[in-house]
Amino acid sequence: MSEHPNAAIIRSAYEAISKADMPAVAELLDDDITWYESTAGMEGVYHGRDQVLAFLGQVFQQAGMQMSVAIHDILANDDHAVILHESTLTVGDRTHTGQYADVYHLRDGKITAHWHLAVDPKADAEAASELFAS
Repeated sequence: MSEHPNAAIIRSAYEAISKADMPAVAELLDDDITWYESTAGMEGVYHGRDQVLAFLGQVFQQAGMQMSVAIHDILANDDHAVILHESTLTVGDRTHTGQYADVYHLRDGKITAHWHLAVDPKADAEAASELFAS
């Protein structure tokens, strides 16, 4: 059984993100994307490709931050994709691993909306305050 085209788009997005390949990420985003971010310290709604890319650029530029993503599964149909993943963030000598479900709406091969959902938002908020403490 072959992978649904929307699953392949999301898989390629995470591959580009893992390499901080902003041009590849930009190519997958719709001009009018809405990005709903719930990560502690980064919460917000970002409208349009430029705002989303600026937000992701800030994430990539966190001082000394390294991120790895282990994909558990990608579920997709003609309108949506959900990626179940475990991400590990390391800043200096501090590390946090969390489990997430990211939900995407796609149209015509482009990501039009994103929602980031932590399995344990309280642990994520505590980790963010520790990871990014001065």
